[in-house]
Amino acid sequence: MRPPISVIELTDGIETVSVIGLEKNTGKTVVINRLLREFRKEGVSVGLTSTGLEGEKIDQIYLNKKPEINVSKGTYFATSEKDFHNRRFSATVLDLRDYRSPLGRTVFARAETAGKVIISGPSILDYLCETVKTLKSYGCDKVLIDGSTSRLSPGAPRISDGIILATGAALSMNLEELVRKTRFAVKLISLPGAERELRNRLLPLEIGVWIDDNGVFERLSSSSLTASYSSTDTVGKTIYINGSLTSSVLLRLAEPGTRVVIRDFSCIFVDEQTLVKYERSGGRLEVVYPANLIAVTVNPYSPTGFSVKSRELVEALEKFISVPVIDVLEETAN
Repeated sequence: MRPPISVIELTDGIETVSVIGLEKNTGKTVVINRLLREFRKEGVSVGLTSTGLEGEKIDQIYLNKKPEINVSKGTYFATSEKDFHNRRFSATVLDLRDYRSPLGRTVFARAETAGKVIISGPSILDYLCETVKTLKSYGCDKVLIDGSTSRLSPGAPRISDGIILATGAALSMNLEELVRKTRFAVKLISLPGAERELRNRLLPLEIGVWIDDNGVFERLSSSSLTASYSSTDTVGKTIYINGSLTSSVLLRLAEPGTRVVIRDFSCIFVDEQTLVKYERSGGRLEVVYPANLIAVTVNPYSPTGFSVKSRELVEALEKFISVPVIDVLEETAN
């Protein structure tokens, strides 16, 4: 195993951190609580929000008890009206935004005493981006985003400066499959960025699919997305997709030397088999805005009672993943 490193050390110099889980019960809340506790010790001002419902006492699927989010005095947070009113600690309302969800508008508040809270922030990325900006405007040194399960978009570079990916036994009862699924997610998040000259040419382009024709990007018609690309020679071409990339589209572009560029990894909805086939054909996949994965955390326990050996899981992931792999449950116990 690699030399131990604390998850808190990895956030140095990073203002906004998204904690994303590949499945429920992979330890996101444990990571959030660890960071909140360490930031409090260091006197760091923290803002907290979520892209879903986080901090509930009972898991809605397995009905097992879950760790709740613990905030301390001075913590800033953004949550829904419903969950704000259900809190059991003193807090000052700072703002109320019409970022509507089934749980009501978004309340921005500061905790005046310590307590447990359910965070149910905005799920729309534009609202999430504004929420982060608002929390920073209160003087927060760090903003933590508790990302919804299986949704990678909160880690998009326009939202987050760093990503912590939570995985674990809840993702699969088979160690090999668990590692494979985690490795694929890490690969998508860690896609390389296109060179600066190309990025500068792509940034002004509108939503759509564009192909480089002798140094000039031409927009393809919308019908080209569902039709065969046989009429267009994509061999050795650069194609920019300013929108979502799906498996069906990527398969049509599986030609030697083809380079597909996407805005960022959160726009990719491609399965592992398709990406492997595309790369084996000689294609490259890059992004305009590369993300910053700072760590992978593991929870060796599943809510069904299944578990894996922590050391075995960490070592298996370290063979394929360059960023630190940390068992936060073990770290917390120490």
